[in-house]
Amino acid sequence: MTKCELCKEEIKTNFLDKLDGTMIKTGEGETSKKHYVCSSCQKEHKDNLAKKLELST
Repeated sequence: MTKCELCKEEIKTNFLDKLDGTMIKTGEGETSKKHYVCSSCQKEHKDNLAKKLELST
């Protein structure tokens, strides 16, 4: 299972096996990384989400 990179909780999936959250890409080219975020953290951090993810890595 996938975990949220901000709160470290497991991200739930729906019956179609889609995440109840989002995947955010930071960086460009070969240095880009994929970050998974749950919907509650997505609501909480809104505009500063990409900055928070870069700081947490």
